[in-house]
Amino acid sequence: MGISREKRGAHPTQITLRTARCKMAAASSMQPPTAPAVKRPNSPVPDSESPESRPEEDGAPEDTILRDMAELEPEEIERRLEKTRRELSNRRKIVIKNLPQDATNQEVHDILRDYELKYCFVDRNKGTAFVTLLNGDQAQDAIRSLHQTSVRGRDISVQLQPTDSLLCVTNLPYTFTGTQFQELVRSYGNIERCFIVYSELTGHSKGYGFVEYMKKDSASRARSELLGKVQGDRLLMVQWSDVNQLSTAQHIHSKCLCVERLPVDFDSSEELAHIFSEHYKPVFCQVSHRERSELGLETHTHTGLRNK
Repeated sequence: MGISREKRGAHPTQITLRTARCKMAAASSMQPPTAPAVKRPNSPVPDSESPESRPEEDGAPEDTILRDMAELEPEEIERRLEKTRRELSNRRKIVIKNLPQDATNQEVHDILRDYELKYCFVDRNKGTAFVTLLNGDQAQDAIRSLHQTSVRGRDISVQLQPTDSLLCVTNLPYTFTGTQFQELVRSYGNIERCFIVYSELTGHSKGYGFVEYMKKDSASRARSELLGKVQGDRLLMVQWSDVNQLSTAQHIHSKCLCVERLPVDFDSSEELAHIFSEHYKPVFCQVSHRERSELGLETHTHTGLRNK
């Protein structure tokens, strides 16, 4: 499929598109580009599941690793996917708003008497309580049961707490296990949830994962120290993630297009994004350089094709 568009103030730009599944961040609003392998600093972003990701480099080390991975039994694939789904939904923190101004910690415990509280703080000035429950199932049940119920004549609001401590770590080795990923990220602080994203077709890692910390400063430290960290022959990429885009398991799978044969002097991500905006507004767009050619990456929202 080709798209031809005249670049403002420049020569016409002919763009050739090739669909690619890449190992970038999965959620639709947060995909960063994957960093190149350490030994291949100028290589394009490899495809975690497509044999066409590097047509000019048959037998590349990463392709060999993917081919050599053992085929998993359907039961093992489902076990891995279920573990990811369980961690994805494990949002334990809720916020209760519109409480009476004199509401106490004990009163909130009474409201949530059917659940196991791990943490509770009441901000009387705002009539708001911040609560951490045992698990995500309890949090969802509390929202269904208590949202818009009356407490001393006031209709309270019960919702999941927003988070500013969620990171997406990309460019992980494909052989990385969930246990290895947890060991990689847990030294920076207490973890709320942590999981690797697996292919729904093969059950193997897609090369990225998510970690949410209990505190923002832990996440900041993790991002600072993991960004560019050498892991095997790869450099890790780390980006802040929007928790609202992780509402379902579908949203954690990457959706991207590889745009090749851009003019040598083409270096405007904004222009590339503008071109695609006529069809779907991209949420991420970057132009990266390599020897003898240009490579552009453009990431669709969840309205695009879903990659497995």
